[in-house]
Amino acid sequence: FRFGVVNLISISSAHFKILIFTEIALMKLLSATPGKVVCEMKVEEEHTNRGGTLHGGLTATLVDVVSTAALLYTERALPGVSVDMNITYTSAAKIGEEILITAQILKQGRSIAFATVDLTDKATGKLIAQGRHTKYLGSNTSK
Repeated sequence: FRFGVVNLISISSAHFKILIFTEIALMKLLSATPGKVVCEMKVEEEHTNRGGTLHGGLTATLVDVVSTAALLYTERALPGVSVDMNITYTSAAKIGEEILITAQILKQGRSIAFATVDLTDKATGKLIAQGRHTKYLGSNTSK
């Protein structure tokens, strides 16, 4: 199978309206290879909490959306539904900083997929947050 970045955006938009999300979050898709997606985003004021740093809820949304995009960029191209998501926040991202969001599918089984997502400071490589996302893909058995 072969996909390009444009096809990934089309597939993603069909399942998630990711184009709308990327306009809101100003997220840009940098690369996509099977099971791995890298995006970047500049932290703007509307992305922050009262402390002026990247809001934890937006971080969780980025983990959800970008890991799902990586899942869509596999041979099966199934978005699945979330069964577990965990985020560890390790440092803050401030207004004006650019961050990289890198999602990697760790394992895709018959019915469950596991992904990890790292949010890092683009300039320093410092880890901002790491998410782990488990998704149910459905059953392959026909009834």
